Amino acid sequence: MQTRGKDLSRLREQLRSPKGKAALVALCVVCAALLIVSEWTPSQTQSTAAETAVDPETYARHMEERLTTLIREIRGAGKTQVLVTLRADGETVWARNDQLEQEQGESERLRSTQEYVLLRSGSAESGLRVRTGMPAVQGVAVVCAGANDPEVCARITQTITAALGIAAAHVSVVQMQP
Repeated sequence: MQTRGKDLSRLREQLRSPKGKAALVALCVVCAALLIVSEWTPSQTQSTAAETAVDPETYARHMEERLTTLIREIRGAGKTQVLVTLRADGETVWARNDQLEQEQGESERLRSTQEYVLLRSGSAESGLRVRTGMPAVQGVAVVCAGANDPEVCARITQTITAALGIAAAHVSVVQMQP
């Protein structure tokens, strides 16, 4: 404990000397410069929608692989290939400031204003993305060896509609060529 006290006393003496004061001022200037520079450079956590948006092609391939694996486990399906089509690139939700004001007068009215939140990085501006949803599945085409059996087709259709939440009209199951 006494060693720590001696070390602190020496440090205080060094900081009170002209060289110590100059070093302390230089350290403060460097810290301030780092803070200023960090404000100019964009943060790694603030990404644009294009950088993190869901790639529809990759998403569709992933869904095809998962459905193929699932359908192959259905009794009677046999060899299977799946094609998934998507409606859009996925819904993007942007941050907004919504205000609702009550106007006084002859008759009371409500006035609503909506303003999107913008992020500035240098001279560029971009919206603040809250979330990006997965693209919606439009339809599924299944080609499998066991599609000649109506019960197999029904089980595959039921499995896909339950897994993806789409209507049976958006699912096609056909026989694979021999």
